[in-house]
Amino acid sequence: MEVVVGVAVALTLIGVTSRWLRRRPGVPWSWQTSQSVAAGLHRRMHRALDRTRRTVALARRRGVATAHYEGLCDELTTTARALDDQLVLAAKLPFTARHKALLGLRYRIVELEGVADRVGRAALEAASPLMSSVDESLRDIKQRLDLHGEARDELREFGL
Repeated sequence: MEVVVGVAVALTLIGVTSRWLRRRPGVPWSWQTSQSVAAGLHRRMHRALDRTRRTVALARRRGVATAHYEGLCDELTTTARALDDQLVLAAKLPFTARHKALLGLRYRIVELEGVADRVGRAALEAASPLMSSVDESLRDIKQRLDLHGEARDELREFGL
């Protein structure tokens, strides 16, 4: 029984610690789990930014110079902080004004997600091999093999 209580306490501490580490400055604690529209938009925006940073890190592991992409991620994070401030303010408005403000912010967050996705795709494309150079190499090899086969056929015709 004591082991079960100890495990439960440890898991609770791990959960609280991870929640604290994910917390964004200036954003209410409750937004980590809240079902409000503002909290959902906040989490959605930061999931997109986290996904982009992971994609850029993947490109870095594949040997791409990612300083430019990381700079773009930093700019997106700055923009996200400004949007977080706007979300916090909008969440405090009366219902009708809040709805209108959150609708406008939603469109900006969707746009930020699209830009973040584009940064991640650009980083991955930089990490992917250049297919045209591979195609040219294979075409050259095939051509040389064809010439080799033709030369061997000519030698056979001459009886060599």
